[in-house]
Amino acid sequence: MRTGRWARLFLLPLSVRRGTVTVDQGVVRVRLGLAGRADVPVARIDRVGTIEWPKWGGFGARIAQGMVAFVGRSGTLVVIELSEPLRVRAPLGWSANSVAVGVEDPDALIAAISQARRPPAAPGDPAGED
Repeated sequence: MRTGRWARLFLLPLSVRRGTVTVDQGVVRVRLGLAGRADVPVARIDRVGTIEWPKWGGFGARIAQGMVAFVGRSGTLVVIELSEPLRVRAPLGWSANSVAVGVEDPDALIAAISQARRPPAAPGDPAGED
């Protein structure tokens, strides 16, 4: 598809290639250009799993029944199921019961979320000692 320079100026911020996912300070932060974002408190995460996203499913911030998917390409997505609905941007505000995220290494994201969900070890607890 041919685009003019002005079209590129408006489409660049919506680029799905600039997405990031971070897990820190009790929050999973998802950013996908201006196409969407979600700040998922770890305390609201009920379950984490995966799904396969087909090419025909589309790319960008995709809205499905009760779910918002942040997708840069087809393949395995990490699905974060929530204990209660969360307001996300896709690119407008939307309520979601689950958030799906496309990342390079789904297992690493699942491990990071699992680690963030673990309660801190109590002082003197042998399980907390290395």
